[in-house]
Amino acid sequence: MSTVKNDASYLRDRAGDMRTRAVQLKAQAESMNWNSPAAQAFRTQITLTADDIDRTAASLDAAADALGAHARSVDDVKALIVQAQAWAAERLDEARSIASNAIKVIQDVAEGAVTSFMTVVNSAVDVVTKTVQVSVYKLANIDIAESVVTHAQSVMRTIPSPPVNGSKDWLDVEHLLKTVLRP
Repeated sequence: MSTVKNDASYLRDRAGDMRTRAVQLKAQAESMNWNSPAAQAFRTQITLTADDIDRTAASLDAAADALGAHARSVDDVKALIVQAQAWAAERLDEARSIASNAIKVIQDVAEGAVTSFMTVVNSAVDVVTKTVQVSVYKLANIDIAESVVTHAQSVMRTIPSPPVNGSKDWLDVEHLLKTVLRP
């Protein structure tokens, strides 16, 4: 975006040069030692020309301001993309890790130790060991809820690969993760 900022700066410089030239023209017209109706008409014409130059300089300033505002807007969007990418990439990495590494395990658990992370596979209690058979997802030997795994799998189906670095598509991914794919 530095090109646009450079263009804005160039326009401002040209506007300043034009104003300086307009002031010089007016000063030269006033300092002429020529007095006659033709001289007055000439001075008036130079003053009108200098005023036109001032208006043109104001137009250049307005164009420079518009370019500067555009450059700032683009920089703001770029900053939002960087923030969205950092946040969304972390969520995608987490989802990818869970979806790829969570393992469903069937195990016997004491009847009173069944947690919300577990799904009872066989509700018949073993009368000798007082255990029930459950399935549970494990990640790094830690129990995780089936809904977490299902959500991670859903995220990976919806966003199978992340956008390229710095792409505006990161804004869409962030939106999806915060709304549609929110757990």
